[in-house]
Parts: sequence; structure tokens; C-alpha cells
Amino acid sequence: MTRKFFCITMDIEADYANTQGHIRMFEEPPLFDRFVQLLRRSGVKVTGFLVTSILTRYGDAVRRLASEIPLEFALHSHHHNTETSAERNEIELAQRTLVEFCGKPSIGYRAPIGSITRAGIANLIDLGFRYDASVFASIRPGRNGYWNTHMPIEPFRVTSAGRSILEFPFPALSTIRLNFGLPWVKLFGLGLSSLLMRVFPPPSVVAFTTHAHDLYAPHLSDGVTAIEKMALLRNTDKGFDILEAMIERFRSAGYEFAFMSEICEYVDTLPHVPSMPIEQWRYYLLKDFPWTKTSTATSKNTPS
Repeated sequence: MTRKFFCITMDIEADYANTQGHIRMFEEPPLFDRFVQLLRRSGVKVTGFLVTSILTRYGDAVRRLASEIPLEFALHSHHHNTETSAERNEIELAQRTLVEFCGKPSIGYRAPIGSITRAGIANLIDLGFRYDASVFASIRPGRNGYWNTHMPIEPFRVTSAGRSILEFPFPALSTIRLNFGLPWVKLFGLGLSSLLMRVFPPPSVVAFTTHAHDLYAPHLSDGVTAIEKMALLRNTDKGFDILEAMIERFRSAGYEFAFMSEICEYVDTLPHVPSMPIEQWRYYLLKDFPWTKTSTATSKNTPS
């Protein structure tokens, strides 16, 4: 690619580990206003991957956010259930709900925690989506873990019977395949993250991952492990500052700021985007590995 793009993507969903489904940013005006002012000051656009079921509670707050900042919507499923998020009925429900909310369908999709399947990609192609942004081309241990270092870190095309969809992976550093969205920059700290980005350059397209709860301390429900709690609360008081610092870092590195739809339009015009036939799709979640007790073997990689 001859141009470099940076997009702030926000998964608009309930705060992590909050079983009541609350989003503090939509309930506490100082947090909402601070986020709006940061984005206005930085002059960037946001693509919000929306869990459409939250609109029942937070529809007015989402509308207000869209009126305050440059915000376009993409889909992040309806129920945020990793077991159903790639199913056709779930995707169609999310799309209908979004159209009822704002009158415009989404061209992009992101499965929760990257839980996309080959069948899910086929569903997105069938339903006319132009891009997906679900692939973690990296390694993560734990209950929501994955191992996908064979996947590209740059945009690529998935083809099926003469049709295709663009895949925009979550941002990962070259060589070491370390995730560097806002949750991970907070975890590792701005200093170490900046050093690693100098040594291992980011890809040319950065769909920079954020959640509202990355900006503040979420109200954690019971059942959060000590390790999860440590990760979630590290540098919590610096979430806004880290986000602003990352925006300025990529600005100084020559990245253009755009919506995901605009990046999709540009990449679609390039003559030599790498492609992958859907039959070669392999995306591994650790819970589906053969040696996992509850495994169903390659259930995430085979059509259903």
C-alpha cells in the first residue's frame, strides 16, 4: 500500500465483566464529555462496532454520541455471544436492528472476541458485507484465547465463488505479532509499547481497537479472575491520555485518519491485495484445539 491509514474503532458494548450490561460512559456525563472533547481536539473519526441489543437501554446516548463526533456504525453482533455471533440469523438481526435505529445498513462486521468462523465469513459474503474486522493474527492464552500467527496482519481478501470480502485484522506488530490496540497499550504501558512499535513497525492499516471501559475503571461483577482484574485496571487512570498519545504518534508517522468504510473503499481499488480462497480459511480459538477437553475439533473452521 502506498498510503497508511489509522482508524479509531470502538466496540460499543457493555463494559467488560459487568453482568448488568452497564456502560459507565453513557451513564456518567463527565466521562462522556471527556471522550467527546478528546476526539474533537484530535480531529479524528470513529467507527463504532455496535452491539445492537444495547440500543434498548442506550439508544439515546448512542444517538447523542453520533451527533457530537464523526461516528459511523458497523456491526458487532446483536447479543455479543461468541457461540452465535457468526450465525446468519444473528447477523441479520443485528443488521435489521441497526437499520431500524439509523436507517442505514452496515457494510462491516466484527465478531465478538474474534470468534469468526469460515461459515460466518460465508454468511457475510452472502449478505453483501464489504468487510470483516474479526481476525486476531496473533496469540492470546486463556479462556478467550487464540493462535493465528499464520494469518496476515495487513488487509486481505477472502474469495468465494467469484465474490469476496475484505478482512481487516486487529492491529498486531510485525514479527512478534503483539496486539497493540488500546487494551494492550494500557497493559504494557505507553513507554514499552512505543519502543516495540519503533522496533517492530505496525501495519499500513491500523484499525485501532478501543472500548469505552478502556478509558476508565469498569464496575467489575463477581467472577473476574485476579489476572483479568490486574489487566483491566492497569493504567486505568491514564486511558484517555494513552489514547490521545497514540493518535498523535500515528499522526506524526504519516497515517491518515479515516472511517473504516473509507479505508475499505481505498483498499478495494488496489490491484494486488492478497487473497485467500474461503476453503483455505483456518482460524483457531484455543478452546477448539483437539487436545482441549471440551473440544469439538475444528468446529470453528468448518462450515455449519
